Amino acid sequence: MSAPLVAVEHLGKVFRLGEIHRDWLAGLAGRLRGRPRPGLPPCLRALDDVNFSVGEGEVFGLVGANGAGKSTLLKILAGITDPTSGRAVLRGRIASLLEVGTGFHPELTGRENVFLNGTILGLRRREIAEEYDRIVDFAGIEKFMDTPVKRYSSGMRVRLAFAVAAHLRPEILLIDEVLAVGDVAFQRKCLGAMKDVAGGGRTVLFVSHNMAAVGSLCHRALMLRQGQVAAIGPANDVIQTYIRSAEAAHVRDGQGYVALHDRLPAAEHMQVVLQAARLTDDQERPVSIVRVGDTLRMDVQVAGLNRFPAAVVGFTVRSIFDQKIFHFNTAMAGGFDAAGRHPAESVRIEIPDLPLVAGSYAADLQVFEPAGRWIDRVDEALRFDVVESDLYGHGYRGETREGLIAVRGECRIALREEAPRESAP
Repeated sequence: MSAPLVAVEHLGKVFRLGEIHRDWLAGLAGRLRGRPRPGLPPCLRALDDVNFSVGEGEVFGLVGANGAGKSTLLKILAGITDPTSGRAVLRGRIASLLEVGTGFHPELTGRENVFLNGTILGLRRREIAEEYDRIVDFAGIEKFMDTPVKRYSSGMRVRLAFAVAAHLRPEILLIDEVLAVGDVAFQRKCLGAMKDVAGGGRTVLFVSHNMAAVGSLCHRALMLRQGQVAAIGPANDVIQTYIRSAEAAHVRDGQGYVALHDRLPAAEHMQVVLQAARLTDDQERPVSIVRVGDTLRMDVQVAGLNRFPAAVVGFTVRSIFDQKIFHFNTAMAGGFDAAGRHPAESVRIEIPDLPLVAGSYAADLQVFEPAGRWIDRVDEALRFDVVESDLYGHGYRGETREGLIAVRGECRIALREEAPRESAP
């Protein structure tokens, strides 16, 4: 069995906080005056005993919350910074996109930077020239190639940087969350190029908060939490672990409600009307899991809605990839009688025959007036999971890759009537 292209063993990285140079000068001055050395500034352990390996031709994802240590890990792998402990061994030529325009000389033109980057990667000028037209075509900035890079926008730098990294044949490609700078069409092009890179036997380490991209591109993934490995394995399993860890931040009370009132209004003209929300089953028990095809029941506690008798209460369901799937509100269900409203109320919203496929979802809550004026809103007020069921009654459960909605329908088969053939003249 061949050795992995990337091997990380007991990797650790510690950063000292505070103004290090000033602290060092203060300590030196104190020692010269015969004063005791002041205590060292506090430290941040960005990475702690990280271990993993990545094989040839594998697309490996790195996920985790902001500050988990993902970018620090990639910077160590790219040789930008050294580890405090442990080691990282990379076998092969490396290209990295860690920040916008990394590796570009601002005074050189785009054309000159392409040849400079290729030379750094160890390629001959002839080899770079063979790929040059494809790089320019991919980046889509042909008329700016003889302009100094310092005049490029951040999006243009990303386009050129990715085109260079993808086409100059590195064995290992390191990509941080830089593709978010590009437009949607270019992001699609980049994701397709990454698949081609991996299909060509090269190795990709990919950091992203876009779980759709991680799930579709990566074979395996690693989740970091406060600098430590929290999960490693098949990409979809790690994504689910990451989503569940985010769900843990939603604290529920004894009745299953997630409190929403302890917050500032979402905008200056808005108010805090939404107080709490929960999901329940048909026995009125609080749940966070619903089966495909069951009824989705949501209770929303509101305060002061009697001051807005025409107000609409609704929710929008989103996937873990932040895709808006559907919206439903009280106006769609016929609305409420404005008479007899109270300062404290609970709104029950039900979606029978839930059409979502198995997976994790989030619900955004909204209160607004029919004219469109917002009263209150809370994004990701609730998170819930949908699990498989025998929706079709004969064992077929469907798969997530088939889409986000599970629909029912009817099929029939009939003998196809062939059109009469024209006789030859």
